[in-house]
Amino acid sequence: MPSASSRHSRDPRVLVTVNALPLAVGVLLSCSTPLGEISVYGRLTLGMTWALTQLVVLVGATWWHENRAASACEPASATTTASRSNGGTW
Repeated sequence: MPSASSRHSRDPRVLVTVNALPLAVGVLLSCSTPLGEISVYGRLTLGMTWALTQLVVLVGATWWHENRAASACEPASATTTASRSNGGTW
């Protein structure tokens, strides 16, 4: 089982990877204008669909990352209490 420090050092890499993949596809779609103009549903094109998908992935990944970061931290009072009981300095 990975330690808490190795698990949390991996979180930024996961966030970057999850957001880089849609960005790369978006760049490819922007280089090929006819591909982005393909109609998906009514006036909704493949380019617009991908842009919305990229936005949802960005917001979802950021929300996930923030929740993981917030839940991984110890409350400050517990840290200082443990430090004082072990005779540590601040």
